[in-house]
Amino acid sequence: MKTIYLKELKLTQKTLVIWLVLIVMLTGFAAIEFIVLKDAMGEIAAMAESFPKIILILFGLNGVRVDTPLGAYQCMVFWTNLLAFFYAGFSGIFAVSREERFGTSEFLFSKPYKRSAIIWAKIGAAVTNLFVFSLTVGIMSYLCIILPLGDLSITGVHIITTLGIFLTQVVLFSVGIFISGLAKSYKTASLFTMLTVTAFYVISFALDYIGTMDFLKVLTPVSYFNVVSVSENGLSPFYILLSLIIILAGCFMAIRFFERKDLRNS
Repeated sequence: MKTIYLKELKLTQKTLVIWLVLIVMLTGFAAIEFIVLKDAMGEIAAMAESFPKIILILFGLNGVRVDTPLGAYQCMVFWTNLLAFFYAGFSGIFAVSREERFGTSEFLFSKPYKRSAIIWAKIGAAVTNLFVFSLTVGIMSYLCIILPLGDLSITGVHIITTLGIFLTQVVLFSVGIFISGLAKSYKTASLFTMLTVTAFYVISFALDYIGTMDFLKVLTPVSYFNVVSVSENGLSPFYILLSLIIILAGCFMAIRFFERKDLRNS
């Protein structure tokens, strides 16, 4: 299975690099922006207070003033998370269903390995890519956000938040591969996975806007480890456990679906 794992890493390398380039560009632009606007952050924060609450939520400015290190960091995490979470969902689709799309499923799954073993190797490769993605986000955020802000007091929050990003990515990956196991085609899996991740964000925005129904955040993994809650309480043991349950359930059920699925070219 090591051969399949390594082959999968090689096949997904180009896609991973493209997404990482986007992360580098985003954080690099943010670094320039923060340096240029550093002296005007107080005025920007004061102006932001006059914006409707929904606008603040949609731009990652809700909860903490943007002229504080934590507020500026939260704003940047909001945008890097958009890339990280949609990439994770896409990885869940791409892991197995692409074999249907590119017409290679008949060859791959006729090898002298159990179908479940092949899929586990693909899951392992995908999680490795997600780890590399999260690590890159963590490093670039530190270099391009925390250092330019000149306040290292939030470094601990940053490290814990990065761990939360990785865990959330694996959750969304498991959701994506679960959906791809259910869907009849690659296109259908892609559509429903992207809609699911979008729905998670819509629910998160709605709950943040209402502000009194935090218990419903169990419905949206993108809210499990937000910057403000991590800075106050660290990673929630409840959400860690819930994430692990979703990951294991999603992967095991996906494998069951793929074992029974007719992997025809889609």
